Amino acid sequence: MLTETALKEKLQTLAERKFKPDDERIIDELLPTMLAHIGSTDPELRDDLIYVAFIRWSMTYELIPPEKLRETFNTLLDDEHLFFNFGETDMDSIFTRSFSALWLPPILIAHRQNAFLTQKDIKNAHTKLLRFLREEKDRRGFVEDKGWAHAIAHAADALDDLAQCAEINTDELREMLPVIRETMSMTEFVYAHGEDERMVTPVLAIIQRSLLSIDEIKAWLKSFVAPIQETKAMPNGVILRANAQNFLQSLYFRLKWTDEKSNLLTHIEKTLHEINIFTR
Repeated sequence: MLTETALKEKLQTLAERKFKPDDERIIDELLPTMLAHIGSTDPELRDDLIYVAFIRWSMTYELIPPEKLRETFNTLLDDEHLFFNFGETDMDSIFTRSFSALWLPPILIAHRQNAFLTQKDIKNAHTKLLRFLREEKDRRGFVEDKGWAHAIAHAADALDDLAQCAEINTDELREMLPVIRETMSMTEFVYAHGEDERMVTPVLAIIQRSLLSIDEIKAWLKSFVAPIQETKAMPNGVILRANAQNFLQSLYFRLKWTDEKSNLLTHIEKTLHEINIFTR
């Protein structure tokens, strides 16, 4: 297997021609090494070379066959990738976990265009992504000198594409909503790197599936209120309110811009009114 330095040199050469290989066999050669170094702390290698190469090969040029995409999909969800050293905080292992999540969307997009993942694959991804969002402890956004960790944003991207899969049914969409609320009601860490906007996207995907009733969505919005009113400790209560408000305000405007007649807008406003201390 190639070292990081050797992999970087090969990918830099490929980047000069927008990652389009002269010989497609190089993909089979490089993909295992790319997966091994998916969480490199070199942001150029991780973001601009490994990730972009995978996007080009899987989506732009469609050079990775379905069976290889399926194999990669399940590898990304294993204990050496999405759950690598799970539970650590402020450690470099977050880059492996986070970028494993970020590789899932292009595979899910390819699957929705030409199904190759099994029902079991999709259900496994659903279970593991929800666990990841509930239990991931390292919620840093940008890390100096090492670039984007952004685990919550990347998992939100994956949840968005998963929510759009036909294999995801009403019950599974219903299970996503409380996890999203819990994630965006963090009490120890203020999200400051666009996580609220990224997490709104899967909510809109869930709404657009039209499998959940409006009453269910309304009840979910209402569920933001009690935890805020019950969290008295400081600064936890302030952090919780800030995260929830930012998320709900983002949801309000994104929904308004896409469907200004949605009757959910009034209920988002009502929820925001209830959790805003300046309206009392």
